[in-house]
Amino acid sequence: MLRIFLLLVLVCGNISCDKFTEELLLTPLQSGHLNTHFKFTTLYPADIRESSQWTHYDLFPRPLGELLGVYQVQELSLSLTQGQWRYGSWGYPVESSPPGAMILARFLPSVEDVDRNWEGLTNALAGLLCASLNKLDRTQGVQPVHSFHPAGIIGNNFTTSTSHMRYGLLPKENVCTENLTPWKKLLPCKAKRGLSILLNSGVVQKHSSYQALILKIRPVCQSPACDSVSTELTQSISLVFDPAVYNGQADKTDWNLKHLFGIGVGTACPMADTSHIFVDISSGGFQLHPVPDREVMTGAGRNVKTYGVYDVKTFSPDGRIKNLSARHSKPHIYGIVHSPALTATRYLTGAGQEHGGIRATIKNMAREPITVVYLDVVPWFLRLYLHTLKITVDNEPLQPIHTHYIPGVDRSRPYHLELVMKLPARSTTVISIQFEHSMLRWVEYPPDANHGFYVGSATITARIKDNPNATLLAPEDSTLSYAIWGNPPTVDTVIHIFTEILLVSLPTPDFSMPYNVICLACTVAALAFGPIHNITTKSLVLVQAGQEEKGILGKIFDKTVGKVLEKIKALKGKKAVPKEDTQDVDNVPTDQNEDSDVQ
Repeated sequence: MLRIFLLLVLVCGNISCDKFTEELLLTPLQSGHLNTHFKFTTLYPADIRESSQWTHYDLFPRPLGELLGVYQVQELSLSLTQGQWRYGSWGYPVESSPPGAMILARFLPSVEDVDRNWEGLTNALAGLLCASLNKLDRTQGVQPVHSFHPAGIIGNNFTTSTSHMRYGLLPKENVCTENLTPWKKLLPCKAKRGLSILLNSGVVQKHSSYQALILKIRPVCQSPACDSVSTELTQSISLVFDPAVYNGQADKTDWNLKHLFGIGVGTACPMADTSHIFVDISSGGFQLHPVPDREVMTGAGRNVKTYGVYDVKTFSPDGRIKNLSARHSKPHIYGIVHSPALTATRYLTGAGQEHGGIRATIKNMAREPITVVYLDVVPWFLRLYLHTLKITVDNEPLQPIHTHYIPGVDRSRPYHLELVMKLPARSTTVISIQFEHSMLRWVEYPPDANHGFYVGSATITARIKDNPNATLLAPEDSTLSYAIWGNPPTVDTVIHIFTEILLVSLPTPDFSMPYNVICLACTVAALAFGPIHNITTKSLVLVQAGQEEKGILGKIFDKTVGKVLEKIKALKGKKAVPKEDTQDVDNVPTDQNEDSDVQ
């Protein structure tokens, strides 16, 4: 064993090996909720442009590697989310995701038919994560122009063209146990060791009010000189809990890991280079037990935060499960929550099933103007009227900087609207547009047709430099450790805000009428066919009484009840015979005496 260990050390010293980090960020929110963000990062020292030639896999999952090679993927971002992130009271998440399912893929420039690779990629991901991602075919994908930029490095044989990018939403797809289990199997330690043991499917699905499952792949530089390229795989999951539910008191927001996840923290994953737990203690007002190993202050300007850091490798030296808890010194007061700089909401307008509209409201609470990109992907069955588009700021018309609109095609392409606007400081912007409902074919309605049809979230993209309501990551290294104590030269200040999904009621036929017609027709046919068939196929024959052929019920009756009746009659006959004999015997002597008297 010692020789094998020394050999591995020598090999890893000459050749770059995979690196794996696991991290957990615990952030108390202003509303009294607790946000838990797990982040597992695997760095594979191989060029994603040569993914079709990958043969050796160590910590990087082989199914994902083969998928990247077959469909020539340059970048991939996938999320499965249940619930709505409340930007107004929770601030901005570490990684944003819309309700339902979302896939953003960028393909290498060598790909000729992007739509075919897009369909193959969604089908492969559907099988890998047990989700209905195969519904995101070429009729559901769009090419955003301004909303999403490359997350990884760019250079030779890397593309920045939007023609090689596809973006699709499935607002009805939610996270369930079938998605979490295969997602955990992509981790080096699965769910056996490390922080992943906290992700118990039953506890997570039962107690959390918001769940977001995220998977991202991108090319990064292997060294500061960027003379070689590595592939970074990030698996994240965000869960929001309400500690007041566990404590049974509305003003008591104490929490501990055993109550939240049903288990504490044990040993770190043996494959992990680093394993840390970060607790945001900037707000103060509570004490951690056990005490953090150290406290780190990071950020600049108004975005300065203090974190308590735990090293999981030394958290439990004996390997036993240990708990991490926080106790507040004062009851939680539900008051005014400071809103972040930029918030958005969207809802339907109009009445009836013929016409309607979509209205989005964007609030800029910052002291300076903010340039935003509004992206809305509307299904083809809601026919948008571009001439009804209105943009107002505090009831004054606003001219967008750029408008990108691609009309939809029935059953072939959704409507794509993208607006670049500059929002004034301390303003409220309203975007409204009208649409017309389409009549669908009867085979295009889902089983629950009267429930309605979902419309995916709109996306607002903006760059907020001084943002105290977000945990900003570095573009060169997306780990939390590097962002907190690595002193990154720059951080990614671009945020994505996803609005609510919409539920539209389309003109729906009465699907009960075909059922009623079928039932009536079948009943009439059965009643008419039975007598006619009997009359035409059977002949009438006279049978003597008692000689008719009995049916099955008659035969069973004769064998059971009939025999019982016969036995009862026989017993009655035996009881009646002795009485008649005695009467005959008494009468005989009397007759003889009378005859003798006559003589």
